[in-house]
Amino acid sequence: MKTTLTVLLILELYGLSSGLIKQHFFVNQKKSWILALLHCRTHFHDLSTFTNENEEQQFLEDAVGQTSDAWIGLYKQSGVWKWTGGENATHISWDTSDGQPEDDDCAFLHKSHKKLHDIECTGKYAFFCMNISEFVLVQQEESWEGALEYCRTHYNDLASLSSENRLNSALQSITQAQTEYVWTGLRFLAGEWFWVNGDDLDFTAWPQTGQPQCPARNLRCGALGKLTGVWTPRDCEEKLNFFCSVDIEHGVSYGQSVSPTPRQETTEADV
Repeated sequence: MKTTLTVLLILELYGLSSGLIKQHFFVNQKKSWILALLHCRTHFHDLSTFTNENEEQQFLEDAVGQTSDAWIGLYKQSGVWKWTGGENATHISWDTSDGQPEDDDCAFLHKSHKKLHDIECTGKYAFFCMNISEFVLVQQEESWEGALEYCRTHYNDLASLSSENRLNSALQSITQAQTEYVWTGLRFLAGEWFWVNGDDLDFTAWPQTGQPQCPARNLRCGALGKLTGVWTPRDCEEKLNFFCSVDIEHGVSYGQSVSPTPRQETTEADV
């Protein structure tokens, strides 16, 4: 099983760079906190966490479809609030207008206020799960089709920069690129631009001139500019570095065994 540590070691050995991307999903099933955690670690990666303001902003964007109060991956252990990834929680958006936090041990997101409340972990709520992926900057030069084949052979796909969070993650890595432009999974065919992995093209990062509506036949592959930080249509045969995406498998080293206080029973020996 591929772990986060293994991926990072490979990146270091082969001169690649990466950034973690979290994508959150509202699960409308009522479970206790510990069983919600088990569900997420079985079917996704973990209960949703957001350890800083940028991650919280992305989480709230993903949470727009929330229809009821929902657990997140925040719990109290020995008096200390922790994320299920193992970090102590230093950035917590409690609903202070409602006297939060109180003296309970698990946290949920209020459906209306979009602020956090604590409550007993045995309560039954819907919950947020997340998947985690990485962008890998591959510092070898390929045509767009060559980059696509490489990513689908060695990783998952050419990277989709379909949100501001994903774009920012790519921009953190692009400084190490050896070419002025870096291929992404953006392609123009049949009169429209699209992401090859099927993501929606709602968020865009074209230059001020706007999206090319009918690009020349040799300018129908999308790259990210190292200096400009925006998308640009390039000749698909041009040899460039490229971004691949890779999913971090659920149940691996990001998550750890957790025990809210007081300890909750579950049917699994190790969540």
